[in-house]
Amino acid sequence: MNLLRNLRALFSEFFYQNYPLISICSCFVALLTAYLHYEWKVHNYDLMSWKQLSEACHVTDIDFVQLCFLLTILVINVIFVGLIIGAYMHPLGQRDTELTLLEIKDRFSRFILLRLIARLDRIQGKMAAKRKSLNFHHFARSHHSMVKAVAVFRKDARKLLLPNESEIMQPIEDIYGVADDEERALRRDGYYKLPIDITDATVKCLFSAQ
Repeated sequence: MNLLRNLRALFSEFFYQNYPLISICSCFVALLTAYLHYEWKVHNYDLMSWKQLSEACHVTDIDFVQLCFLLTILVINVIFVGLIIGAYMHPLGQRDTELTLLEIKDRFSRFILLRLIARLDRIQGKMAAKRKSLNFHHFARSHHSMVKAVAVFRKDARKLLLPNESEIMQPIEDIYGVADDEERALRRDGYYKLPIDITDATVKCLFSAQ
């Protein structure tokens, strides 16, 4: 069961990271399949017809050409069948409700940790860019920004470690909801590729740090 869950998470991450390329390839394959279907319906161009056309154009390795056509059609069918089954088994809008409590908390924990790392990294980057002209005001402003970033992290971390009574009564998605736009930005900037520990012990250690 854990293996299937990990595979599902791996595929979801892959499609999330590469969806522009996947969409372009899917559209290209769909158009190619539609063209082949049109030629077959209107002009009766089956595989043998394409083979003869290839021979007329002096194309070598005819068997490879036929195999490409067959594989293209097979891939299109598999994709569409997979989409139909996926839409039936997992309707849109119900992804979060299908996650377990542990998965929701892990996602939230990873998000608040990476958000803290990203904010501190950006502050450090601004300081490094101005290293030749730094003054007291720059340090004071950076310190204020760091304190603010840590305060936001501790506010969210408390909900993981010490949820109050009113929060316990709320839907789990409301307590540990993740801002999709911020999550996309973190993924786009590569922070989600960082190997970090998202256990409660790590969150508690950072939450209690002075």
